Amino acid sequence: MNKFTKAVMWAAPACALVLAAGLAACAPEQRAPLVDEASQQVETPAADEFGVVDAESWASAYPSQVASYERNAENAPGEEKHNYLELYPALSTMYAGYGFSKGYDEAASHLYTLDSILATPRVNDSTLANCITCKTPQFTAMVNAEGDGVYAEKFSDLIGQFDEPISCYNCHENDPSTVTVASKFFLKSMGEDAASVPVEAQSCGQCHNEYYFDPATKVTTNPYVGTDAMTPDAILAYYNERGFSDWTYPGTGTPMIKVQHPEFETLYGGSEEGHSQMVTMGYTCADCHMGTSTAEDGSKYTNHEWKSPLENQELLDTTCNSCHGDLASEVKAIQDAEEARVQSISSKIKDMVDRMVAQVADGSLSGDRLSQLQNLHRTAQFYWDFVMVENSEGAHNPELTNETLDKAEAAVDQALSLL
Repeated sequence: MNKFTKAVMWAAPACALVLAAGLAACAPEQRAPLVDEASQQVETPAADEFGVVDAESWASAYPSQVASYERNAENAPGEEKHNYLELYPALSTMYAGYGFSKGYDEAASHLYTLDSILATPRVNDSTLANCITCKTPQFTAMVNAEGDGVYAEKFSDLIGQFDEPISCYNCHENDPSTVTVASKFFLKSMGEDAASVPVEAQSCGQCHNEYYFDPATKVTTNPYVGTDAMTPDAILAYYNERGFSDWTYPGTGTPMIKVQHPEFETLYGGSEEGHSQMVTMGYTCADCHMGTSTAEDGSKYTNHEWKSPLENQELLDTTCNSCHGDLASEVKAIQDAEEARVQSISSKIKDMVDRMVAQVADGSLSGDRLSQLQNLHRTAQFYWDFVMVENSEGAHNPELTNETLDKAEAAVDQALSLL
């Protein structure tokens, strides 16, 4: 079974896959303005105690945008969602000793972020408030108002105060006429490149990125400053230089890294030559996963139902089909190839780990040889995880995807040769 439905917002790009040189002529059309002249004069509704205007309060001024936002509710939690621990048999071994081995389900839409964080078995009595990052704009506004100390507070002390899932404030900060980056930790990580990367991409990237919690301050942090440092190689080097790990693997003592969801890095990381083709052609996340729609009265608006362009027939007809004869088939070919490699390499990593655990237990693996294998274990799983948890399943940047899987496979193959 393919993991195509893992996160519909990031399931596939539109006119951006590296498929033919002729695509260089394809470029995004101008999207509909965020607001029209009349709605720019609308008075800002009352904010809540955190300074956040909730989505419902904007409905009278922006009926089409809010109505499309509310359609995200259709992507709800439920039994039909994948359990990745079942879909990928190696995961229980690979994530052993870490929270993801307790529960790892396919995500519902952004309207269920608070429900999901409360339901996951990965949260416990020692969980800190930094785990609420990107779950509600109310937490983001609290951090912006009170400072980074909020991150180190207890999860259980704060989570009950919040009732607004990801919504308007995250991307607009109570001003729908502009697009912003409300999470300032990510804006800081952009460095000088914040001036050259489209803000529509940064606004999505503020949550769709690889991050970690600073061991000393507990602040949500990115392992880079600037897009040049957003490659898998540079990120791993960053963690290695600092001796950072998310957990220690039981039975081997390997200091492990759990990658999050590096969609932004996969698209914009490294030099221009390494960028996704969709980026070099001028497309942003919003062009492909929101796009322009037509209201019943004929007016154009930016659609706020975040989903795959393959599920947006209007976008396919007006934009994607100008370059692609059969986008769905093209995407499926890329994703099927990625899926096969992800499954194959995960089996190798499980085999490596099982051998390491057994040899450590019987005393035949120790000292310098153990250190060498721990490094290969950490490296192989980091590169594999970077691809596994990037929600396009290879479609955002097929070349980088395969290069990263090559590095994962090289590391695990070397380890197996030593075991």
